[in-house]
Amino acid sequence: MTIEAALYHRHFDGTLHPLSSSEEILPVLSRATLDGESFYIPEGIELSKQNAFRSVSNILRLTQEDSSKEALRRWEARIGYREAKRIRDEAISAGNAIHAYLHSYLTGGKTKFVGKSYKPYLQALNTLLPNFGDTLLSEQFVVSFKYQYFGKIDQFGFYRERLTLSDLKTSLKPKLSINWVQDKMIQLAAYYIPIETLYPVEQAALIYLISDGSCNEFLFTPQQMEFYKELWLERLSYVDEISRSAA
Repeated sequence: MTIEAALYHRHFDGTLHPLSSSEEILPVLSRATLDGESFYIPEGIELSKQNAFRSVSNILRLTQEDSSKEALRRWEARIGYREAKRIRDEAISAGNAIHAYLHSYLTGGKTKFVGKSYKPYLQALNTLLPNFGDTLLSEQFVVSFKYQYFGKIDQFGFYRERLTLSDLKTSLKPKLSINWVQDKMIQLAAYYIPIETLYPVEQAALIYLISDGSCNEFLFTPQQMEFYKELWLERLSYVDEISRSAA
């Protein structure tokens, strides 16, 4: 039987191992670098880009549209490199703090401390916590063998009484339209594809916690996710073309 996807966990040395010890036929994935690009390679397999397992974030970066790159360049030019870096670093820190808090809450551990500057995000999250039910997976690596990539999902479990793959984001400004978050939906679709081969996913959720304490929530049925899955697969095809041309 061909295995399309599996859950993995990261060892202290950075290698990725199957989550279940019974899955002995699955390979350990080790970090590798080729032509300046980092990815993972199954142990015992030749180091080449054709055998590479790229992360979801790296694939999105490699396939980012020129218009998005130009918009980022204009934004950085307008506010200056140092201020742009400060905003990016602050956004990463806020996201890490809130994700750690939610993970500890959902898995029954002692909730992580959230600094005063991130309290509005926590306020927004607290309005949503009653919607979360039993959690099957939290901050979990998943590997797609069918399409050769991996990523770490935020949560998979019951949300608004449906078995939901959810992705949590923080934002300085409200996200009032799905048209503003297309790239994030493509990212969610990347996780959805391997997860739906392992579990009966009932919906997907993209949740934004806003710096003013509000939140924006986008829910998608499996039928609606088909569109974003196709967009993700197009990104994968483009990366494959890049690899073949560089070979």
